[in-house]
Amino acid sequence: MTQHAFKRSTLRHRPRHLFRQLFNGWPWFIWLGAAIAVLLLLPGGMHRIRFHGVAERTYEYVSPLESGRLKSLFVALGDPVHEGQLIGELDNESLATELLMDQASLMKTHDKIHSIRYEVESLKLEQAKAAATLKTLEAGWKRTAELLERNLVLEQEIEDLQPQIAATKEVLAHYPNLIAQLEERLKVAERDAALFNSDDLRKLQAAQCRLEATTAGVVAEVLHQAGDVIETGDPVVRISNVSTSRIIAFMPEEQRMDLGEGERCRVIASASRELYHGRVKTVTADIRKLPVFTGFGDQILRGRRIVIELDAGAELVPGEQVVVVPDLSISEQWFGKK
Repeated sequence: MTQHAFKRSTLRHRPRHLFRQLFNGWPWFIWLGAAIAVLLLLPGGMHRIRFHGVAERTYEYVSPLESGRLKSLFVALGDPVHEGQLIGELDNESLATELLMDQASLMKTHDKIHSIRYEVESLKLEQAKAAATLKTLEAGWKRTAELLERNLVLEQEIEDLQPQIAATKEVLAHYPNLIAQLEERLKVAERDAALFNSDDLRKLQAAQCRLEATTAGVVAEVLHQAGDVIETGDPVVRISNVSTSRIIAFMPEEQRMDLGEGERCRVIASASRELYHGRVKTVTADIRKLPVFTGFGDQILRGRRIVIELDAGAELVPGEQVVVVPDLSISEQWFGKK
């Protein structure tokens, strides 16, 4: 009897056995599918490079330029306002008193101007009289000298005229200097009066008593009510922006080379999943404090502060959470550019 080597026949995998094995491992497929679904549902999706950020929130405070009592307030919490809108009015008694004092000072200045003008005209009139007197004396002296040559008058008469002529000339020599000084005082007084304008002061009073919004937005906080005494610079209301096109994101230190200044990027809104495009405007050093729930209390994370400017026409609600990803395909992020 011939001895044959024992050889085990090959097993054939029938399709029904393969499907049965796959069916027995269904929990793994469910978990894998759930993981993929979670990744797809996240704002960043399958992107490997992502940074979390927030739409920029800015505030503008409306404050008075002068102290006073808040006479009226025309806005309430949540009201929309536009640039230049009247927010409230102040009752500024000190500025009104200053206006009255300035008006009284202006009246005194005008009286002073009239007085100086009268003095100038009086001096000019006296100068003219003195000049006429001098001419009369000189003419009399000349005539007396001619009569003296003919021995018709005494020499004493011509000697009496000489001191009068000398005194009149000395007086006339002082008039130009006195008139010049008065005219200079007149110019200074007129200049002071020209600088003061009651209309401008009233406009200034109205401007300083009016509280106007410096930007468009919505009233986020009311800090004072009508009747309160407001000091200079004390904010009355706080105005928040309604929309913004700037995104502030944080980039960890180890990812600082993934996105640079001037590069294009995508911004995904966390709530609406809406996609926006923008460009990195600035990248600066920044640190973030780790949340308490991480277990590393009072620890900081070094990184970069990214400011992103969205494309024209794209705006977000201030404070809205976003995810920033580079403007690259998912394959390029995971495997690099070919």
